[in-house]
Amino acid sequence: MTKEIVIQVPDEWLEIVGDARPEVWQDILRLGLHQYKIERALAMYRAGEGSLGYVAERVGIPKQALIRAARLQGIEPEFDEETVREELSG
Repeated sequence: MTKEIVIQVPDEWLEIVGDARPEVWQDILRLGLHQYKIERALAMYRAGEGSLGYVAERVGIPKQALIRAARLQGIEPEFDEETVREELSG
């Protein structure tokens, strides 16, 4: 299933892509949505809405991707012993 979306964006946002093919726009949207999910999950984690694994699952991204993003932002995940065992075995 697909949907058509019509949006208006500033011209300077389009300078690098020009008249790109639809596949390029799909890639841009996919990458942007992935980054949005990471930012949303980190906001949920900071707000105490759950562990990194829980919020990653809620927004639909891999836990490892969220842990990497958290560390890049200076957030060290809190791990209990069970989580550490899972991380080391996987």
